[in-house]
Amino acid sequence: MLLHIILAALGPIVLGLAVGWLSGKYGFIKREYSQAFADFVVKIALPFALFLAAAQAPPSVLLNIDYLLALAVGLIATYVIGFIFGKFIFRHNKKDAAMQALSVSFPDMAYCGPPVLLATVGSSGLIAMVLGNLIYTVIIIPFTLLMISGSQQGHSVIKSIGKAIAQPLVFLPILGALLAIFGVKLPEILQNSVNELGKTAGGVALFFLGLLLSGIKLTISKEIIFNVFIKNFVQAALILATGLAVGLQDDLLKAAFIIGVLPTATAVPALAISNQAYTETSAGTVLLSTLAALISIIGGIAIVEML
Repeated sequence: MLLHIILAALGPIVLGLAVGWLSGKYGFIKREYSQAFADFVVKIALPFALFLAAAQAPPSVLLNIDYLLALAVGLIATYVIGFIFGKFIFRHNKKDAAMQALSVSFPDMAYCGPPVLLATVGSSGLIAMVLGNLIYTVIIIPFTLLMISGSQQGHSVIKSIGKAIAQPLVFLPILGALLAIFGVKLPEILQNSVNELGKTAGGVALFFLGLLLSGIKLTISKEIIFNVFIKNFVQAALILATGLAVGLQDDLLKAAFIIGVLPTATAVPALAISNQAYTETSAGTVLLSTLAALISIIGGIAIVEML
């Protein structure tokens, strides 16, 4: 059972990376097309996927403050840790520090989340994935885009905020959450149409990452090891501690905790190359974080069984 969960969570990632890497390595697809794939994920597929997930979420769960708090503390605290270390320890500029912060805090909820959550908690656990993505798109990604656009000379704060909010990756998930809270149901035809675009996000992101990796020489640095340690282990501990402190119990606590043991999202390198910052290190972080997930997911499942 445990082996099946691990294979179900990591199998699609390994296959997607392998196909992309082989395509780039042997010239089947030119590596120069990485930018186009990254833009498609960040500007089209992922925003539609998050919009639909948010729009279909139960309002009662979206408004569960304790649940939101447990996830928010884990996601935001690790982001802050990544940004501070990126800026002051690893001496990156603001743009690269913001991308490092994403690398240590953005869980791969799209691919690893469903199989692990379904196996350990059941279908109700998938709401943690929706809430995690909402926290990211409402708070963390706008802040990151603000840091990136604000670092460009001549941009005022107001213009930078406006540019961040105007990104589909920000306003579409927020719109979806508002529709869910106010009880607006999307027509089935519209749901199916949006889903056709949204469900391509994970696969294309994996293929893009493999294609990107085919042209760079990866080395395991202290920085990448730091990123993986914060993402795979520290984030989970923070979520669990906060959940226990606010009184979360049973499936809610388990689902929130599982989000923390997932590896870094494959969307991070797509965001990195789309914004021309922290590209190679973010790709290396995803690769090592995925391998480390063999340990963090197994450990997470074992802990969940004891909760």
